[in-house]
Amino acid sequence: MNYWLDHCEPPRPRPDGVEWDVFVSYRSLDRTWAIALYDMLTQCGYKVFVDQYVLVPGQGLATQLGNNLQRSNGGVLLWSKNTAGSQWVENELNQMVARQAAGADGPNPFHFVVAGLDKTPVQGLAAGKLNLDFSDYPDGPMGADMVRLTVGLQGKPLTPAVVTRVATFERNLKDEPAKLRALARADRFPAILERIQAENEPYRAAYTTSATLLGVAVDTLIRSKQYPLALSALELALTRFPTSLRLRQLQGLALRRSKKLDEACYQLNLLREEGHEDPETMGMLASVYADIWEAKLQSGDAREAKDVLEQSRHLYLQTFKKVPTDTYVGINAAAKSALLGDFPLAQSLATDVLKRVEEARTKRNGAAPTYWDYATEAEAWLLKLDAARALPLYHEARIAYRDEKGSIEATATQVQRLLHVLDVGDAAKKALRDEFGLAS
Repeated sequence: MNYWLDHCEPPRPRPDGVEWDVFVSYRSLDRTWAIALYDMLTQCGYKVFVDQYVLVPGQGLATQLGNNLQRSNGGVLLWSKNTAGSQWVENELNQMVARQAAGADGPNPFHFVVAGLDKTPVQGLAAGKLNLDFSDYPDGPMGADMVRLTVGLQGKPLTPAVVTRVATFERNLKDEPAKLRALARADRFPAILERIQAENEPYRAAYTTSATLLGVAVDTLIRSKQYPLALSALELALTRFPTSLRLRQLQGLALRRSKKLDEACYQLNLLREEGHEDPETMGMLASVYADIWEAKLQSGDAREAKDVLEQSRHLYLQTFKKVPTDTYVGINAAAKSALLGDFPLAQSLATDVLKRVEEARTKRNGAAPTYWDYATEAEAWLLKLDAARALPLYHEARIAYRDEKGSIEATATQVQRLLHVLDVGDAAKKALRDEFGLAS
């Protein structure tokens, strides 16, 4: 059977001086989708430039982006409510338009595609380009539009015959993420693993064609605190897609949540050594070091514990400096600073995070916050010793996302750690511990 991925167009040969097949332009709030696109394009044979895997801190962000765009055969611009009005997007879009115009009649023309992630209207110069609507695929690109994207990168049209061949499979694909989440809400977790392992159609096609659905399934299990099932799913998923960045990141997370810290540390450091120093990978690795710190502290090795905690804080802080819009690494850099007794830095970082949270709230334009939107803001207020503002946000996160048991447990662990070092008063400490069912 020919699945939709079979029809994706491979990249052109790269001439001298061209290092990348495709340059991906996006904003950090859309990074999970960008990672899924990175995996899909890599699976199709493309060498992909995604800034946070390649850029070097301290060498000039704009210059590095411009240079790498010039060394790319094509581009994809992710468009959403998060990118509208962004100066970075406008600059990269203008460069793509200029590249396309300058090389239109040459031997190696530059082609780019605009990928819409929601229903936000495409503005300005992008409106006349190939615009693909991925709003039905919030977890990552799949289906006929992924085929269109690769064909567009080569400056070709998609034939009606190909559209017909992928249409049936695409209809099954669109519904699968919702079904996975519904299974999790119904506590039918083994059924998620069964879908991944199934040999019958349409499951076999869905879970062997690309890593995107596998990532959704594994992430759903991790969020639900089903770590043994998640690791079983990952064992099979990584035999099918051993180079998938998202699956390998989720492997590190599942291992860490399963308390297999040595293996989690190895797998995430392996990603780092391969050049993946993006906020997800670095944040996960830093969280492993934080767990190792706690284990060493409990074993009585206070000196080594402090060194490991400083290592965790260093990774979070350096990543936040590299990507200052990433509130996850920012709030963890603040928390680790507090645990190290550096309260002025902790509060300064928390203030910066709150500013970023407010910016993100404006960009959401009324859309519901995620679990981590609530928890990050709550932790920032806690670090600023304002437990009265932190508590209702923690409560809202816990109630609105009751199914995300793994995330809630991780938040509870962080709260317990911080209450040992923050002076918020006995009544506030009791209220926070009661909220998460923590021991005194």
